[in-house]
Amino acid sequence: MGSLSCSAITSLQVLVGILNAFFKTQTPADLSSPAKLRDGETFDFIIAGGGTAGCVLASRLSEVPDWKVLLLEAGGEEPLEADIPAFGQNLKLSALDWQYWTQPQNTSCGGEACQWPRGKVLGGSSTINDMIYNRGNRLDYDHWSDLGNVGWDYENGVLPYFKKSEDNLDPDIARDIKYHSVGGYQSVGRFPYTDENVPNIIKGFQELGYKRVDFNGPHVTGVMHLQATQYKGERRSTNGAYLEPVRRLRNNIRVITNVRVTKILIDKGTKVAHGVEYVGEKDRRFRGKVYAKNDIIVSSGSINSPQLLMLSGIGPKETLETLNIPVIKDLKVGHNLHDHIGAFAVNYFVGNSTRPNSSRDFFRDATLYSRNQRTGPWSGIGSLSVVAYTNSRYANKSMDYPDIQFSTIPSVADSRDSGFCDVDVAVPWCYYNRITFMPAVLRPKCRGYLTINSSDPFARPLIYPNSFCDHQDLDVISDGFKAAVKLADTKVFKDNDFRLDKTPPAGCSHLQFGTDDYWVCAAIQTTHSNYHPVGTCKMGPPTDPDAVVDPQLRVYGVKRLRVIDSSIMPVITSGNTNAPSIMIGEKGADIVKKSYGIKL
Repeated sequence: MGSLSCSAITSLQVLVGILNAFFKTQTPADLSSPAKLRDGETFDFIIAGGGTAGCVLASRLSEVPDWKVLLLEAGGEEPLEADIPAFGQNLKLSALDWQYWTQPQNTSCGGEACQWPRGKVLGGSSTINDMIYNRGNRLDYDHWSDLGNVGWDYENGVLPYFKKSEDNLDPDIARDIKYHSVGGYQSVGRFPYTDENVPNIIKGFQELGYKRVDFNGPHVTGVMHLQATQYKGERRSTNGAYLEPVRRLRNNIRVITNVRVTKILIDKGTKVAHGVEYVGEKDRRFRGKVYAKNDIIVSSGSINSPQLLMLSGIGPKETLETLNIPVIKDLKVGHNLHDHIGAFAVNYFVGNSTRPNSSRDFFRDATLYSRNQRTGPWSGIGSLSVVAYTNSRYANKSMDYPDIQFSTIPSVADSRDSGFCDVDVAVPWCYYNRITFMPAVLRPKCRGYLTINSSDPFARPLIYPNSFCDHQDLDVISDGFKAAVKLADTKVFKDNDFRLDKTPPAGCSHLQFGTDDYWVCAAIQTTHSNYHPVGTCKMGPPTDPDAVVDPQLRVYGVKRLRVIDSSIMPVITSGNTNAPSIMIGEKGADIVKKSYGIKL
């Protein structure tokens, strides 16, 4: 039988989605139809955005039976095919993705636009990400506190909320009760399937002197067979973890999908937020206003939250006046944008190729997953199940505060010649013959910004990340490249036929492989975002001129308006931002409850 084509993969993915329907009940779309919303309705709380934090908020606030909670989401219901871990990368650039691209800049992505996926679906980016559960470093949160954000330190401020959310499925991890817990809404655990190259990658880092760690526990520097937001081989977005279990049981929560919030209604005299305007995402003739007795909570993520604030008159005065948007409050909305930036410069061909040899192999894996077993390669994410933390020349090794994170990204090399698939993005994570050891700069010096150039809420915001604008960031990632190359000399890599690919990126062939100039060129040419944008509605004390919200997540200068999502991070956490976003939703919900006299 011949090799497997991209069209076959796509068809089989759809087939698996259909098969899943026999084993799992999906929320009917009419339950969240815009037709369920009436113009002029009043609620106690309105949440603009049903993403990672928004679903947590809706679930937690609706625990108060006297509160009527409305959640508005521009995307649709979470589809069944999003459950399959190995097909996660197929969700990017799909209808579930906002499909954002940055403005071209000459310091990254070869001078072209960079892709920035963001989830446009219930669960937001937790529905389309790689499910990696990574809280970051305790020193990140202590730094937040040192900046004046009282109550956001690690030990007492955020660790209790990480634990509150967590239902840890791995006994060897869960037994460390200082850092972990069971019984929370968010299931966390290793994937059922362990890719055959995962142990070898871990041993490679161990040969370089890095210990195995639980980076969500007491130590971070080292290597880990990671945990993920999954349950028995299925993705658990915050929609699946927090919202699905309660939305049919509570009559005080309303979830409406395919509706975009276009403006926050704010009284110009009293500066009190009291409602929102909305427009149908698919039918723009469907529009109206709804009102809140208590708070309007913006939870639309690091791109959409600042856009909504600016459209509502909250943002840089000069930007708003240029667009004839009445200024409610002059704040640095859209500033402080930063992300974890990596690059695809160090690649290894692997002797243990996991590519299926035929359609029969693929159907075997599909069967293992679909017949309610949730096992086999589709129940994992290939080599991506390993994460390592290392130090650059700038890191203080005595602090256990590494500044480089390695992702081990699988791909199919020479796919056009192999007959396997013509487009890499269509290949599931579990099928590959090459691994990219991608270092990411965890605490970048550079800051970007986003802005709007139209008062049309359907116009795209302009994103300027300013990646690698500071040479220290290039030094850090270069140190990461050098560490990745050292793996080639380890015994386990040699024994298992991991072969370093020294093919230069386009634009770097005139430079000698491994030199400092080569690595700088490679970083600029092969830049890859880790898809962790944060900071655009910065949290800070009143003395911080760049702060948009205070430590209680209230927008400065506007009453009854909060932002609760990853955009409030004053400084990015040292790791994937999904778990911190869940924590922010949990802590934010308690902040709101406490402010209205609810006993916690």
